[in-house]
Amino acid sequence: MGNEVKNHAVIVGYVRTPFAKAAVPESGKPPGRFADIDPVDLQVPLINELLKRTGLDPSAVTKVLTGAVHQEGSMGLNIARLNVLHEDCLLPNTVGGTSIDRFCASSLEAISFADGLIARNPNAVYICTGVQSMSQVPMGGRNPHLNGKVHSGNAAAFMDMPSTAGNLAKIYNISRTEQDEFAVRSHQRLLAAQKAGHFKDEILPIAGLDHDDGGRPDSTVEGLAKLRAVAGDSVTAANASQITDGGSAVMVTSEAFAIENSLPVLGRILAVGESGCAPEIMGLGPVEAAKEALDKAGLNMEDMDVIELNEAFAAQSLAVIKEWEKQGMNIDMDKVNVDGGAISMGHPLGATGARIAGHVTEVLRRENKRYGMATLCVGGGQGMAMIIENPSFKPS
Repeated sequence: MGNEVKNHAVIVGYVRTPFAKAAVPESGKPPGRFADIDPVDLQVPLINELLKRTGLDPSAVTKVLTGAVHQEGSMGLNIARLNVLHEDCLLPNTVGGTSIDRFCASSLEAISFADGLIARNPNAVYICTGVQSMSQVPMGGRNPHLNGKVHSGNAAAFMDMPSTAGNLAKIYNISRTEQDEFAVRSHQRLLAAQKAGHFKDEILPIAGLDHDDGGRPDSTVEGLAKLRAVAGDSVTAANASQITDGGSAVMVTSEAFAIENSLPVLGRILAVGESGCAPEIMGLGPVEAAKEALDKAGLNMEDMDVIELNEAFAAQSLAVIKEWEKQGMNIDMDKVNVDGGAISMGHPLGATGARIAGHVTEVLRRENKRYGMATLCVGGGQGMAMIIENPSFKPS
């Protein structure tokens, strides 16, 4: 193995909480399983578990980078540093903490930051966490304000995510039935993956919950067709990502450091891509971000064996796929979200980026596949993508 490969940043550990349905007071439904759990208490067990699994001396960790959206209330006060200072955390207080808010890409951005920083210092070790208590800090935060000169002061276009999905449904002529079929597929895949035990290595039970609780075995296209639209004439609560609480964490260092310290190299980060687009069609963000990441990695879409495309909305995911195909990229749906996605398991905003990156490494190793992509759209009109290689891949 040459020095060029060894200088890649690598993922050496990945773990997450179950994703639990959040408390939505106006819904009349009972509180979610994690509704009363402080988001710091969702992350500290993950940090400790990473240290346990890798056997790394806690003092070797350089910094905690935490993706967290709407940093106020229990999500505020530089939550990354609060993780370190928690009395149960195994990290010494010499370890720093930086919190990152890039909406849905926050914890993927944390991993990207680690990737870039490790290029400067290959002996650095970063624990990249992501967390969201949507029960305690609602979507948009408690007191959102948009400057009048930002997007003409049109907060609805900037922040009303269902409307952006409705826009894409119209632009790409995506029917209600297509969206509902995509949603049912997500539930079916999640439930099948749970039954097969595909999440047993990545989920750390919290408060007696050991699985994602958003899966609906009774979900059918016929049943979903009865629900009223919340945006346009086709976007419903059932073909959108679920409002969820949860956390995720990965440990990132250089491949050289990992080998020298006998750390398990789960995934090699090859490239990161980013993009921007109009806020009204923010769901298309993954299109150009993925193309940039693939170009940097010297690969093409057909090389991807696993694609984790965050299911912000069925219309959004389908629009991305349709646009890729329009641009000549053939998308094999058997490679996309093989174990379900955010429509079934939920989308705790700050945690999702690290989840999809970590899960790419899980699927690549489980299926003995080589290349994977984690990609998502980002509120405000952005996209992000990361290409990951399985270092344990063995050609058949």
